[in-house]
Amino acid sequence: MLAAFTVLAAGAAVLAGHLPGGDDGVPGLAVRAGAGVVVAAIVLWAGSRFLGRAPATARAGFAVAAPALVWFAAITLVAGAALLSGSAELDRAALGSAAVAALTVAPLLVLAAALPEELVFRGYVQHVLGRHLAPMSTIAAQAALFAVCTGLVTRSAAGLTGAFLTGVFLGYLRQFTGDLWGVLGLRAAMTVSTVFLGAAGFVFTRAPAVWNLALGVGAALCVLLVAVLLHRRNPRPVSEPGDAAPRPRTGLNQKGILYDVGSSYLPGQHSRARWRPDVVREELRVIREDLHCTAVCLFGESPQRLEEAARAALDQGLYVWLQPRRFDAPVPRVLDNLAEVAGIAQRLREEHPDRVGLNVGCEISLLHRGVLPGGLGARTVGLAVVSAIFPPYLGRRTNRVLRRMVAVARERFDGPLTYGAGTWESVDWRPFDVVGVNHYTDVMTRSGYRQGLRRAASHGKPVLVTEFGCCSYDGAQAKGGSGADIMDWRDLDDRRIKGSHVRDEQVQADHIEYQLDVFETEDVDGAFLCMFIEGDCRWSPDPTRDQDMASFGIVRPPSRESGLDADDGHWEPKAAFHALARRYGADVPAGSR
Repeated sequence: MLAAFTVLAAGAAVLAGHLPGGDDGVPGLAVRAGAGVVVAAIVLWAGSRFLGRAPATARAGFAVAAPALVWFAAITLVAGAALLSGSAELDRAALGSAAVAALTVAPLLVLAAALPEELVFRGYVQHVLGRHLAPMSTIAAQAALFAVCTGLVTRSAAGLTGAFLTGVFLGYLRQFTGDLWGVLGLRAAMTVSTVFLGAAGFVFTRAPAVWNLALGVGAALCVLLVAVLLHRRNPRPVSEPGDAAPRPRTGLNQKGILYDVGSSYLPGQHSRARWRPDVVREELRVIREDLHCTAVCLFGESPQRLEEAARAALDQGLYVWLQPRRFDAPVPRVLDNLAEVAGIAQRLREEHPDRVGLNVGCEISLLHRGVLPGGLGARTVGLAVVSAIFPPYLGRRTNRVLRRMVAVARERFDGPLTYGAGTWESVDWRPFDVVGVNHYTDVMTRSGYRQGLRRAASHGKPVLVTEFGCCSYDGAQAKGGSGADIMDWRDLDDRRIKGSHVRDEQVQADHIEYQLDVFETEDVDGAFLCMFIEGDCRWSPDPTRDQDMASFGIVRPPSRESGLDADDGHWEPKAAFHALARRYGADVPAGSR
């Protein structure tokens, strides 16, 4: 497909260059437009599914047209501000001819470039790469291919950087919305505005670099902002066009949940300050008998707590995965902790054959020091930049640490190994026995939720969804693993909820059922809900202090005013508790995966 696009586009450009007016003359544009239509026909014939379906409602139609409308509005505002401030000028006498050019030349440019480029790169290429790469890696890869092909067609390297950044922007919009029609409309708007302003003699006369940045980057940011706002109105994940039909429904072999034995995310904070073995045993009984779980992933800092909880879980007949976590710790400390837990896992495995596995870690590129420099805030920004611009660097750094973790684990544990990978991480799964993905729905996965699971299954190993779920407020299903970000952690004694959020336990329950519907109709061996309880996130009738709405727990800790404590086993089941119990207790035959 890329070869066909490059050859046809380059050949048309060469031919157009020999016609009157060259590449930009009407005869030349007509030739290039003809080649673009041929490319479009080839793509549509080979993979029309990448376009999705046409909007069927006025609301969907607005969502498709919104990027183009916002682009026109932003360009008009910036250009108008520049003219009013005396920072730009245009030939008013040429406005009529500019309008004619926008109506005649721009459509030819859309057919010559925008249409075939979007169908090929944001349609075909991005879809195919998405089967094998993480979302941000997919966007960066298609943007790089777009830039290279643009350079080959234009026979110039001058615009490679601009083409790459344009590819990233359009690819992100395509990934976020799950829709190619909106991206095509945006490209048409970009073409029309460029032709019109150029024909009208519009130029910046003062601080052109600053104004050009405002014109291009500012308009792009406005488009993304409106896309986010529209997404908040309809946060439910969308189907990826072209995905194969779901598999026949089969039950999960491991019906799991995460159980925190105690974690510290900031100095002075601990999710389970007091350890009561009797409470832990009772909660694991509830997990087995009331929730009908067949497996549990125990995570936390203390190896001793992990061992004690694991023995209680094994006594209940649960399959146990141990996952040591040392939040924000350097790699040597992480490895030391992993070594101790691996030894514990081996002892348990010898006592309980085929019922113990080791999960070596969770999203290490974000949660641990050593993959990227700096603290959590710096790493969060670094991830956004590096994964978008140069994902191979992030992949190499992540896999280098993971290989060290696997080596430490294998020295002490001979059972199955997995890892809880973030959706942005491109993991080399060869050293592992089981593929593990923390598979939430968020801005990067909503348009390819099934596709992400199929990418995980393509490694030919069993797939575990090592984390899924959401928080308990309106809109939480769209935030995925970042749902807890609405909580302000600056005052650990009085953590407040930022903004105006409405508690809604049914949102959490419904979304868990939606995700289980997907898992049971994909090649997923087991899934682990995040999580049973976050004991230090207390419920409150005051929405600004209702920390439980920003937790992933499916049971509600008591309020501070009650004088009761979750560490003593005081909690109430939420709507998601009953939903999970109903789903895990349903008689769905497990498949052979």
